[in-house]
Amino acid sequence: MKKWIVSGVIVLLLVLCGAGAYSYNSIRAPLDEQYARAETYAINEAGLHTITDIAYYHGTNTYYVVSGSDSEQEQIVWIADDFESHHIEAAADGITEQQALDIVSNQADIGQVQAIRLGFERQLPVYEVTYMNSEGNQAYYYLTFADGTFMKRYQIRVD
Repeated sequence: MKKWIVSGVIVLLLVLCGAGAYSYNSIRAPLDEQYARAETYAINEAGLHTITDIAYYHGTNTYYVVSGSDSEQEQIVWIADDFESHHIEAAADGITEQQALDIVSNQADIGQVQAIRLGFERQLPVYEVTYMNSEGNQAYYYLTFADGTFMKRYQIRVD
């Protein structure tokens, strides 16, 4: 009897793991398709030759942020989620993630940095720095990609 119970529990765990993996892949598939579409768009429409990274940004509007290079230099392309328009900047024309973090560290009370990502707000490329402040609130700080000018910030109380 004990063998049947152990076997049943093992089979149940395997079924649950399989169902979890299937669910994850089903949920992730549309995003992967959009990433592939963004990669194709960046190569065909924005002139990139190689792609190094693709990220999803959802702020006021949704953008796919594609990093890569053309024949001359590193480029970053912000592609609108409808794939009708894009904005392109040379990576060297903006500040780095580390510079963005340094600016935010000097201006805000940062406890733990959660993410630094490129986005697009108010028709400008931006860095969004997400962090927990010393009071335990989740905070967002936006600064321009070009020179690190403050745009906006807000925090959410986490209880």
